[in-house]
Amino acid sequence: MRGIRSFHPFIVLLYYILAIAGFMLYQHPLFLATGVSLIIVYNFLLDRGTQLKKWAWMITVMSIFILVLTPLFNRRGNHILFYLFNNQVMLEALIQGVMIALTLAGILTMFITFNIVMTADKFLYLFSSVSKQWALLTMLSMRFVPLLRRKLTDMENIQEVKGLSVRKGSIRNRVKNGMLLLQMILTGALENSIQAADSMTARGYGLRRRSNYQAFYMKRQDWIAGCCLVSIASLVIYGWWLGDGVLMLLPVLESMGLIEREWFYFIIWIMLIGFPVWAEGKEVVKWKYYQRKM
Repeated sequence: MRGIRSFHPFIVLLYYILAIAGFMLYQHPLFLATGVSLIIVYNFLLDRGTQLKKWAWMITVMSIFILVLTPLFNRRGNHILFYLFNNQVMLEALIQGVMIALTLAGILTMFITFNIVMTADKFLYLFSSVSKQWALLTMLSMRFVPLLRRKLTDMENIQEVKGLSVRKGSIRNRVKNGMLLLQMILTGALENSIQAADSMTARGYGLRRRSNYQAFYMKRQDWIAGCCLVSIASLVIYGWWLGDGVLMLLPVLESMGLIEREWFYFIIWIMLIGFPVWAEGKEVVKWKYYQRKM
């Protein structure tokens, strides 16, 4: 199956830039909740949510943290829900917390899919023309985080087998075992960086032009997809300029229901955020059809 990964890297990058900008501009609970749902579906179409499950706990905790703290610190509004420690908790602040949490969850979830779709070859192809050194450094940095996470899990399991757990025992022992684990992680990271530098030197990096290079060319589907994305994004920006897709909290709280032309921009929003869902979904349908036919 090809899906979104069959498009030119520039088209993929264009989609993510426009989608993230859309999450930043459209601040309406219904728009944001629909966008987050589409991105979650996109994750499951890519790898059945394998990467999303690894980060789901962190995203959920951060979203709940923002959702709880926003009403506690923001007391602007006209509708009082209740009093907490003699402080007013406003409905407007609660809605604002929901929108900020959904925005954060949507953007973080999109970055998870970005790491799946945008491979190292595509990333270097896009940014090596601007700065080869910075492109390589960024790619190595992005690669370092999952490697460090995997290394941490392996070492933690090894330490638990030895009876040195960071989850059980007294606080003093857990802190001591955690510092030992941190020392091992830092030592391993430095060793891996030295090995990567020696490997690049042995291969003659920077001495000649690259002998192994994957070029990407704009195809007809890429031009069509690019024109569609730009057109849809233009309508999204125009709708935001008109005030549609943005829930006004002050001075008067608007109704969260969509009226008149807001439904049109809601459909446009779905078309923008759901572009990869359509690209991946049609390939899944084709694959199921061919399986049944055979």
